[in-house]
Amino acid sequence: MGSLILALLLALVAGIGVAALIVGASARQGKSSPGVGVLPGIIAFLLVFGLFALLSSVTIVQAGSVAVIKRLGQVVTVFEPGLNWKLPFIDQAITYRTQEIVYETSEDPKLSNADYRDVEVDTATSDGQQVTARFTVRFRIRPQEAARIVSNLGTEADVVEKIVKQNSRVWVRTLLRSYTASQLYSGDIREAQESISAQLARDFDKEGLELVFFGLRQVTFTDAYKDAVEKKQIEAENIITKQNVAEQAKFEKQRAITAAEAEAERQRLERIGVAQGEAESIKLKAQAEAEATLVKARAQAEANRLIAQSLTNEVINWQAVNEWSGQYPLVVSSGGGQPFILPGELFGVGRPTSPITSTFAMTMPVTTPAP
Repeated sequence: MGSLILALLLALVAGIGVAALIVGASARQGKSSPGVGVLPGIIAFLLVFGLFALLSSVTIVQAGSVAVIKRLGQVVTVFEPGLNWKLPFIDQAITYRTQEIVYETSEDPKLSNADYRDVEVDTATSDGQQVTARFTVRFRIRPQEAARIVSNLGTEADVVEKIVKQNSRVWVRTLLRSYTASQLYSGDIREAQESISAQLARDFDKEGLELVFFGLRQVTFTDAYKDAVEKKQIEAENIITKQNVAEQAKFEKQRAITAAEAEAERQRLERIGVAQGEAESIKLKAQAEAEATLVKARAQAEANRLIAQSLTNEVINWQAVNEWSGQYPLVVSSGGGQPFILPGELFGVGRPTSPITSTFAMTMPVTTPAP
């Protein structure tokens, strides 16, 4: 309605201005007639009003958005992206983005690049620690729900203020009270984030919105709590350090025991090795002596065998001749019985004999003359 009044006023001004110009021009020419400017003024009024009416009837909807058309307070249709026509001055277009819209809280909202910015949320944990929460909500308006959203909520800014802002801040403040400070301070806030996200998704769905993402970016604690936690952590680290020192001492003790046992075992094995070495040495010496005796015996046997092979009858006879002293041996016989060779000068008194001559003397046949 405001655009209609504005168009009428501008068209009326244009018509009066044109009529006044024409009347003034006629007066300067000496043709003073008040009615001469009426028709041009009406034509100017209609042209200007028609131009405004044409501009008011054209609605261009950008991609990623829809336009809900209200006629005299009642929703009549929804325009898709593109060029659309509506009744001038009567139909009102309310545009909603169907792309993702970002609502974000931070310590300094001016530094945020979100579509809608707000301050962080103050709350307390289940054990009474004061905290502040910073979070991000990404959502979109369902195109098919745009008409209902216009009727129930209003514009996009109204949707953010009445649903996104109010619900998210309330649920963040309420659900964080279910967790202790240690649970949130440890940084593992995924459980709290998922709980808040599930509740917001249900609320948004009822109002024709779609929750794309909820992120609990940071939970900040007071300096006093941080100092207390840091002190506690230092004490815990000291306890762990002492435990590590005790474990190190225990390890050193065990290492010394193990080293002593290893040294004792080494000495025992060394003694066993020495004894075994000595026994092996004696064994090898005995084996060597036995083998030497065996070799010596075998050599003597081989020498005897070679000597025996070399003693032919001719050699024995020749040796006997060489050794003979010229005296015959004394043979005693008892007539028909076994003769005996008496000891005496068989090959000469005082002459040395060899094994060959001894053998010759014992084996040479002797006969005695009959009496």
